[in-house]
Amino acid sequence: MAERFSVVGELPHQGREADVLRVRDESGHDLVAKVYRSGVRVASEVWDRLRTLDCLHVVRVMEAGHSDGRDFELLEYVTGGSLEKPADPEGIDVPLVEAVRQITEALTHLHGAGIIHGDLKPSNILLRSSDPLDLALADFGVSKPLDATSRFTQRVFGTVSYCSPEYLLGAQVSAPQDWWALGMIVRQLATGRLPFDGLSEHAVRHHLATRPIDVTDVSDERLRLLCQGLLVRDPERRWGPSEVRSWLDGASPQVAESDRTASTVADGRRPLAFKGVQYTEKASLAQALATHWDTAARRFFASMGTREHPSEGWRRLREWLSQFDDADDDIETLVELIDDQLTGNETPDVKLLRTLRWLDPTMPPVYRGKRLLPEDLLTLTRQASSADGAMSSAAHRLVSDIHNRNVLPLLTGAVETAQQMADIDRRWRELIAEWNELGSSPLLPVPVGEAVREPDAKSELLALAMDSDRARSLREQVESSGAPARGRIGWFDALLDTTDAPVRLLAAARALPAAVVEADRLDEERRVQEALATAHQRAWEEFEAGRLGRRTSVVLNAVLGVVLLFALPVGLPLLVAAYNGNGEVTTWAAVTFAVPLGCEIALATKLGNVYHPQWSLRARLGNAGRRLAGRSREAASGTGPLSKVAIGCGGCCLVYQVAVFSVVAVLATQVWKAVPILVAIGFAAWTYARYKNWSTVHEAYRLQVWGNR
Repeated sequence: MAERFSVVGELPHQGREADVLRVRDESGHDLVAKVYRSGVRVASEVWDRLRTLDCLHVVRVMEAGHSDGRDFELLEYVTGGSLEKPADPEGIDVPLVEAVRQITEALTHLHGAGIIHGDLKPSNILLRSSDPLDLALADFGVSKPLDATSRFTQRVFGTVSYCSPEYLLGAQVSAPQDWWALGMIVRQLATGRLPFDGLSEHAVRHHLATRPIDVTDVSDERLRLLCQGLLVRDPERRWGPSEVRSWLDGASPQVAESDRTASTVADGRRPLAFKGVQYTEKASLAQALATHWDTAARRFFASMGTREHPSEGWRRLREWLSQFDDADDDIETLVELIDDQLTGNETPDVKLLRTLRWLDPTMPPVYRGKRLLPEDLLTLTRQASSADGAMSSAAHRLVSDIHNRNVLPLLTGAVETAQQMADIDRRWRELIAEWNELGSSPLLPVPVGEAVREPDAKSELLALAMDSDRARSLREQVESSGAPARGRIGWFDALLDTTDAPVRLLAAARALPAAVVEADRLDEERRVQEALATAHQRAWEEFEAGRLGRRTSVVLNAVLGVVLLFALPVGLPLLVAAYNGNGEVTTWAAVTFAVPLGCEIALATKLGNVYHPQWSLRARLGNAGRRLAGRSREAASGTGPLSKVAIGCGGCCLVYQVAVFSVVAVLATQVWKAVPILVAIGFAAWTYARYKNWSTVHEAYRLQVWGNR
């Protein structure tokens, strides 16, 4: 084509499936080159049949083929634009009857040649001339042979607003689909309004699949009859070429009665039977469905089937709902309800709730047969905490379902409650999130963790979300009942420290029994400890009284020990001093005796009856004597009896001889003056050492008596 034609420019009518160019041949004739995009294939049978078609009102196809991976067509160039956008900027006044006559002739020839146009719409009806009117059908890119077995469900191109209802159901290619499109074109030209203007493609599809086309806005009676006949939903009863020709000749062919009644809405809306009553009004049906909730949910939404094969209950409800088209925005809402919300994966209860909200937005919110205004929700939370087990379980299940199904935002009811319900739901979910976060804390004390995790707290948290005073009353209740635990159980006090944390208050309320039990346990431990302390104190006091009760015998033991130790060292100097009349010796001798005597009496008085024999001087002297006697016996163990006596007496005499010699030496050498000082220091130190040892033993025994505290 590039060698034979030059491109003049692009034409305004550019499709998604092809580039449309105005080209000129070498002789100066203008043509249209339509180059299909890569991957878009045109049925070759359509091209072959179009070349043999002899119809004035079908655009002539000069050439068609496939090159470089793309299909292309070479068509006649029509200068007048299309019925959608005429070339005349002021537009044209199309004589509808003549337009119908020419389009009917074109469709009859196409169908007779075995071609279904498949994309008939005003932009594909070109104007060769407006006066006199001369139309030509164009754009056969999606056309199909009449004997094709393909379906339209995979169709990519075209405009859904002009498609027949069977298009959505995947019907095979058939001629009635083009006659439906003619009916939509006539309705548009007669009313001056685009079909489904302002609606989304989703809404258009829903309308085509569920309800008839309303043609009451076609003012001309004859044109309205034509639209009624061409827009019959059943393709078997839809008008075709014979009925249209009859209409063109002035006759009034019969229109299928069900479609005539439905399209004109002359007899009112079809009723919906429910519980033996026929309903035609949305509000009255909403009341009945809410009153018989379980029956309604089971009948219409429990098993809905598929889109192509709906259950009987859902099919009847869908058809009944599809009758309401009070406003365009209402249609959009209805389409979303039927095609998205009610066919989704939500539970039958939620689907019924959504249906009630659409049927009667002013109706008080109802869910599972219960009215759920804010005050009703509070009543429900109180029932959840009821002592009646059955009532409590039912209320808990309903509250849990309301949360899990996100029901609160749907319980809008009247306008004034909508924001209130939304705020309650938002606050409730925030509290549940805080509650779950508290329950997952690894630092949570065991009693609090058990209280938070079980049982479910959604009902109590809903009450806190709804009632701002609930947290304050909960605090008062907890502080009153938890008085025994306040100031004694650390984790319980920590839960109550934050005044504006209702989640912690609820956790404290739930953990209150554990806190009281722990406080009681601490009280019992305190009483046991106090009783033990009293018993230990009594036992210690009895021991101390016995230890200090016989001090006279203890003091005598102390004096006896000192006398035994100092009888010879002190007595001998006293005798010598008395004989010589030496008073100074007498004084120092007395001092030497008095200091040990005072130390020993003081130690004996402090220690009491435990002084003797463990800590006394007398016992120490006895032990020394026994050790000396033992050694003497060991020395004499190998001799006879007489020798043992001699050795024993000799040993004793030797001790006393040494002592006497020592005393005489001291007196003779005049060093006796230092003896009292040395004796006093030595004995005092030895006495203090015994006292310290006794103190250590005494303290250990005291700890033993007091339970090692």
